[in-house]
Amino acid sequence: MKYQNLLKVAAVGFVFALGITGVTTQVKAATVNPDSTVQKTSSVTEFMKVKTTAKSYKTAAFWNYPYGSNTKAKKTHWVRNYANKALTVTKMATLKNGLKYYYVKVNSKPKVRGWIYSGNLREMSYVALGDSITKGWTGTDYAMTPYPTEVGKALGMTVTNLGENNGQVVGDSKLDLTYNIDHHNFKNDDVVTIAYGVNDYFHTQTVAEVQSTLNKEIKVLRAKYPHLQIFGILPMDCYVKDQASGKYVSASITDYSSHAYNLNDLRDGEQSVYTKDKIQTLDWRNYDGQLLPRYDSRDTAFGDTRLHPTQATYTQMSNIIEYFLGENVE
Repeated sequence: MKYQNLLKVAAVGFVFALGITGVTTQVKAATVNPDSTVQKTSSVTEFMKVKTTAKSYKTAAFWNYPYGSNTKAKKTHWVRNYANKALTVTKMATLKNGLKYYYVKVNSKPKVRGWIYSGNLREMSYVALGDSITKGWTGTDYAMTPYPTEVGKALGMTVTNLGENNGQVVGDSKLDLTYNIDHHNFKNDDVVTIAYGVNDYFHTQTVAEVQSTLNKEIKVLRAKYPHLQIFGILPMDCYVKDQASGKYVSASITDYSSHAYNLNDLRDGEQSVYTKDKIQTLDWRNYDGQLLPRYDSRDTAFGDTRLHPTQATYTQMSNIIEYFLGENVE
C-alpha cells in the first residue's frame, strides 16, 4: 500500500512538472467573440512577408482558425520564426468586426501554414531591371501592361519597373545595369529580375565583357542587399537582317555585324554567370515554339516584326514569368 501511494505521488508530481516546464503541447482554446465570426471568405493569390515593424510582431502567430472565430482556434507557429520567408496567401477571411485574416503557407516550408492577422503582413516588393522589353515597348508604342505590371498584379506584389530603352549589361549610362544598381535603393524590396542582353548583342564586342560586368554587379547587389532574391531572365530571340541575303533571320544562330558570337552564345554566357552565382534563371529558349512562332509567323509575335513583343506576347510572357517566380520565390 505504501509503495502504491508513493507511485501516486510520483505520478502527480510528474504531471505537474510537465505543466510548469511547458512539455505539454496543448494550448488553451480561444474564447469565441461574437464580433469575430467570419462573415466572408474569398480566394486570393498574393505574395507577402511578415511586417516586422508591426506592434504585435513578437507575439503574432499562425492560427488554425482566425483568432476568436472558433473554439478550436489554436496557435500553430510563431510568425517571428518566418520573418525572412516569402508567404503565399491563398484565402482571406473578413470578420464581423471588419478585421481581416489571411490564410498563408511558407513557400520554402509548405507544411507551415495557417491564418495570420492582416496587420502583421505586408505585400512583397518586386523590381524589374532590363531594357525596352522590360519597359514594355512594342515597336510602335508602349504596352498598356508590360510584363512587370502583369506579374506584380498576378502575385500581389508592388512593382518598380526600371526597364529602359537601349539598356545593356555593359555600359555606364542611366539606361544600364550598373547605373540602376548603384542608384536604386533596394532596402525595402524583396525580389529583383535582371533581364538584359539583346542590346549587348547589338553593341558589345565580346560575351566575356557581358559576363564580367554581370558577375560584378550581382556581387555588388548581394553584398549591399543580402536579403534580396535575385532572378535572371535571358534575352528572347529576335530577328536581324542577313547581310548576304537581305532577309531577316534568327539572331540565335547569327553573328551580328563584326561580333564573333550569336545570341545563343550570349545567352549561354549569361546563364553560366547565373549558374555560378546560384541564381535561378528563366530561359526563353524553353518556350520558343510556344511564345515566338518562327519566321513566317513573326508578324503576330512582334510589334515591329523583329524585336519588340506585341501586347498579346507580353501577356504570354507575363504568365510564364508569374509561374517561374511562383515556383522559386522563397
